Amino acid sequence: MDEQTFIEYLRVKQTIDDRSLNRTVWEALTAAMPPASPEQPWQVLEVGAGIGSMIQRLIEWDFLHYGHYIALDASKTFLEAGSRRLSQWASQRGLDLLQDEVSLQISDASHAIQVDLVAQELDQWLKEAICRETYDLLIAHAFLDLVNLEETLPHLMSCLKKGGLFYFTINFDGLTVFEPPVDEDLDERVLSLYHRTMEERLAGEKPSAGAYSGRRLLRVLEQAGGTLLCAGASDWVIHPVEGKYPTGEDRFLRFFLQMIGEALSGRKELREDALQNWLAQRLHQVETQSLTLIVHQLDLAGRRQI
Repeated sequence: MDEQTFIEYLRVKQTIDDRSLNRTVWEALTAAMPPASPEQPWQVLEVGAGIGSMIQRLIEWDFLHYGHYIALDASKTFLEAGSRRLSQWASQRGLDLLQDEVSLQISDASHAIQVDLVAQELDQWLKEAICRETYDLLIAHAFLDLVNLEETLPHLMSCLKKGGLFYFTINFDGLTVFEPPVDEDLDERVLSLYHRTMEERLAGEKPSAGAYSGRRLLRVLEQAGGTLLCAGASDWVIHPVEGKYPTGEDRFLRFFLQMIGEALSGRKELREDALQNWLAQRLHQVETQSLTLIVHQLDLAGRRQI
């Protein structure tokens, strides 16, 4: 999937994430965050910030009012798209906006938020940035499956002030279900191989957190310097409502099937004609608004150990 297509995928999935995020974990985070003010704004770091959906969400959910927000992503294209989207969204909400190529200032009577857009690979940024004990809040949304947790998480935790909070959301945890079945044996082979492609993914020369990033986060968190406040499921459950998909969710399903097809095409473990037949049947189910998708994920909120 090219960057422009992936930007549209991220846009479409924003509302799905909104309803999937675990509200008990969210409430634990909001209860633990100290108050912010114009004189004492929050220092926030988001890794894998993509097109800025989390920034928008935190403002819309009445959480982020005063802050300096570092939005870090390896893709300059994603951040540029995010800058355009946030500008349009801020205008629609009547927020004041000052903007240049690498930053935005969002303000009104109850908001003063400086957003810096940093296009850089996380590993390189961690090597170059002077960020030790800088941030009040660390955010990673649908991102930590891409890194080696044992190596990267301690460095991320060290960016937090002692007692600073983290919010790690939509961490895939090894279960993808399509209903109704096409062929139970073929369904199992396709999805098992799809999960295996995540397990084979490397972060540099080391394995990424992969298909079980949720439970692996729970396993390594304390050793990395974190203390868990709350964890819970943030599953995607996409299904027709009264015979129709909510707006945009059929597009999300097509994007999701496209990603599976691209991940598995050419794999010797699965005949190409079998894969294409499976995809065609699943796409037909989308067209007839009869496909349900369930993806199991975990949210975690906690703090850096004091």
